[in-house]
Amino acid sequence: MKIGIDFGSTYSVVSKFNPTTDNVEAITFAEGEPASIPSVVSISKKGQVTSGKGAKDQAGKKTVRIFEGFKILLTETNREMLLKRGYDDTFTPREITRCYLESTLKGVLTREGGDSFENVVICVPEIWGGGENLTALDGRMILRTILQKEIGIPVKHVQVVTEPEAASAFFAYNYEKETGKKFNGHLLLIDYGGGTLDITLTEVFSNGMGRMEIGYREGGGAGENHPDSAGNGSIGSAGIAYMQAVVTRALRDAGILAEDEQPDYTAPDFIAAVRDLESQLKSVERIHDIEDTFAPYGSYREMKGILDDDLGEDNFFASLEYDGEEVSVTFQQLFRCYQETIESVLENQIREINRKVEAHIGDDPCKPEAGVRDDFKIALVGGFGSFFLVKQQLADIYHLDPNPAIDLRTKNITADKREQAISLGAALISAGKIVLQRTARYSIGLCTKDKDGKVNGLYYGIKYHDTIEPGKPYFLLRPGATEDVPEQRVTWASLYGNVESFVIEFSDRMDHGGVMDVKPEILKRLKKLPVEGFWNCGFSLDESDVVSFHVVPRPIPGFSNEHKGIVIQLDSYSRMFDLSAIREVSI
Repeated sequence: MKIGIDFGSTYSVVSKFNPTTDNVEAITFAEGEPASIPSVVSISKKGQVTSGKGAKDQAGKKTVRIFEGFKILLTETNREMLLKRGYDDTFTPREITRCYLESTLKGVLTREGGDSFENVVICVPEIWGGGENLTALDGRMILRTILQKEIGIPVKHVQVVTEPEAASAFFAYNYEKETGKKFNGHLLLIDYGGGTLDITLTEVFSNGMGRMEIGYREGGGAGENHPDSAGNGSIGSAGIAYMQAVVTRALRDAGILAEDEQPDYTAPDFIAAVRDLESQLKSVERIHDIEDTFAPYGSYREMKGILDDDLGEDNFFASLEYDGEEVSVTFQQLFRCYQETIESVLENQIREINRKVEAHIGDDPCKPEAGVRDDFKIALVGGFGSFFLVKQQLADIYHLDPNPAIDLRTKNITADKREQAISLGAALISAGKIVLQRTARYSIGLCTKDKDGKVNGLYYGIKYHDTIEPGKPYFLLRPGATEDVPEQRVTWASLYGNVESFVIEFSDRMDHGGVMDVKPEILKRLKKLPVEGFWNCGFSLDESDVVSFHVVPRPIPGFSNEHKGIVIQLDSYSRMFDLSAIREVSI
């Protein structure tokens, strides 16, 4: 079986390609249930593990431990912070993730049949694919290792791709299927979920036959995937924060909390009330109630008039239970909390990225001129992106015309699949319907030093933004070399003991980089490097962007080299290097 997984902070979705219908479809575990699986794990006092909906239903019980948001903590090394979030040396974010993914895959096999997986494509945040946060890059290797080596289900092949790559693949594929034309252009993905607002501009180059190069161009956002200045990721101005704000406002207006009193977000009654509100916001009846109440006001900016109107009984939205009491939530509270929690963050982040988008597409993405071209699309992704107020605010910012014949920015991208787009795109990649061409997110190589230990040369094998063939080694070349031939490769006369530092660079500069010293325990792995002979070195990236170091003998006329080449798959960056001691150098 070949599947794609959108492993989310609050919900996950698993999809597959159906050759009978020639469509990708999300997998549900039971009739009538949604495809989204809560990213929740519970552990009872007796050690019983429950995942997904069953675990979420236990939230608020005092006899179980509830774990949420574990994906974003996979690479966290701050033990004190993890302890505060309820983790310990046994139940680490990695172990909880293993439990969750194993349970999810078992559910897929039960539903679909079979006992193993031929290919699993799993998605990660864009920040795990590039940028200067090397620790975040470790998440790709951790997930691949969990799926291939640690769960009790055979998985033959695992590929890790970023969420924007998967979503772009789905939207571009759907465009080509609906129009019969290949898509070459830019996609602006606004991914709004429970914990994070991710905004990504990608550029798609398609040959119209399933082969695509999807390049990351710009990004921004707020929340878990976007750490603050101290490097901490937290629930941001997204779905969870909004629902917590609504429940808090309802409790204050009901007199249960004082106006300046903050609730205990971890208290069982508060958690249960937030869960209840979430269910109400997702119900078909309440969705229609929200639209029927707010739509008559017109644009999003005009909706603030609801705060001044006397709605009477029409102001009632839903009832929640808190500490045995019934608490009412009103439409005015829904809007007021949206203004306070979401409005400014969403607008500021959109305005910020739009300045960058304009430089790429040549038009202001908010003006009508951007809507008459068919090579720029705007796509909403994620569960919170389906919320009526979010959609209306974005429609205001971009001046979107609801007529797709006039405004092409949202045409042919399947808006009703926004909650599943990432998973559906991953399933297309898993089934081989779309083949991604890899683009290097950073340069990596070696440095040379003089007799005093000062860096005097930087040589990169993999270079920033170059198109990369997975598994192919890219060798370090001399300055000015235009092709990879043996005589143009940098040659070492001895490697053993001389490879102690690697260099990495997050731009196209070849005269600049960050030198990273290899940790002693990893140096032992490099003892395989030969002492004698002449050698060329290179690097490769696999389909999940995991790096391998290649050493091959350099043929020298008149010199017999008895050694064979070796390949060393490198470990996670945090295990290989002291990331707090990267030295910036320029040559």
